[in-house]
Amino acid sequence: MKLWIEIIALGPRAREDEAIGALIAAGSPGVEEVETGPLPETLLSYTTWTITDEIGGEQSQVLKLKAFIPEHERGRLALLDSVLKTIGWSFETAIYRDQDWSVKWRASIKPVRVSYKGSSLVVRPTWKEVPKRPGDITVKIDPGMAFGTGSHATTRMCLAAFLYLAGNNKISSFLDVGTGSGVLAISAKKLKVKKAVALDIDPIALKIARKNALLNRAAVTISKRPVEGVRGAFSVVTANILAGELKRLSLPIAARVEAGGYLILSGILSGEAASVQEAYLPLGFKPSKRYSIGEWAALVLKRCS
Repeated sequence: MKLWIEIIALGPRAREDEAIGALIAAGSPGVEEVETGPLPETLLSYTTWTITDEIGGEQSQVLKLKAFIPEHERGRLALLDSVLKTIGWSFETAIYRDQDWSVKWRASIKPVRVSYKGSSLVVRPTWKEVPKRPGDITVKIDPGMAFGTGSHATTRMCLAAFLYLAGNNKISSFLDVGTGSGVLAISAKKLKVKKAVALDIDPIALKIARKNALLNRAAVTISKRPVEGVRGAFSVVTANILAGELKRLSLPIAARVEAGGYLILSGILSGEAASVQEAYLPLGFKPSKRYSIGEWAALVLKRCS
């Protein structure tokens, strides 16, 4: 039976992308963010705790990631340790049999329910049933090992913002920049939006998004085209990507929002929200709504011109 090494990595949220990249480079098919509990004693001796100098030392800024690599790739752990230490991260390991690992991963994927005005979007993995309530709109997701079902705070806020907009406006078209599993675009189709387009540059994301669209019988246009190459304007555009990318792509993202339309921006740490918003206000937008979960924020902006 195949063996897997579970890696629990801990470090500053400010270096999350580099940590995820290192874990995937080490052979993990995906990375899961888990809640940070009491810090293991074995981690306290690492240089991770330069966090206090880098980003203020608050416990909420400490991130825990879980990954798995095949046991025969154990030789990569030394390099992983070296790379993570350079960014203030550290890790512990445990061994799991193939079946244990699969069961453990599946158990970690939770359904999500977002409600507004008597309607609820319920996003669930294909292997978990959720008791249906009046007003429920169900989206089934097979996330693959690299994506979730929408349980991450940044995605939950996007779902909540879109459900809010759909409950108060006539939305005819939707664009999702950085679609991942496709959950947002599929949800838009479930909410009777006529046209939904999902973009991603990751071939794995495109494959999973197409699979999920078929699973939900949702007519979503899924494309590897960058946002700069998209034509036309949309009633609602969502971009759940890093704050730096939101600012870098502000011009092409803004250009895809029709006059009177809305822009949902997520993937933003609360301390970065002001600078992201400032990048879009000169482009004809005004603040409409803001969401916060923990240290994460999402912005809803309305295009005035």
